[in-house]
Amino acid sequence: MGWAERRVEEYQDGDDATWMELRVLEHANPVHLPLAIIGTVLIGYGLWMHDFLWMGAGVGLNLAGHLYCWIK
Repeated sequence: MGWAERRVEEYQDGDDATWMELRVLEHANPVHLPLAIIGTVLIGYGLWMHDFLWMGAGVGLNLAGHLYCWIK
């Protein structure tokens, strides 16, 4: 069992999470992590090509990952 699973069990038992732990667990979500990685690559490609379409797509993917975690 990894750190994240142990902490989630402790939270379910009544422990409070710090702000940083909540951010780490949010970014380690199996849906959020790939969206964030692909979005960051698209932002970098958009900066390299000077194309706002790719940058906007990357920001949109990153935002979609955050929204998924916030709604869940």
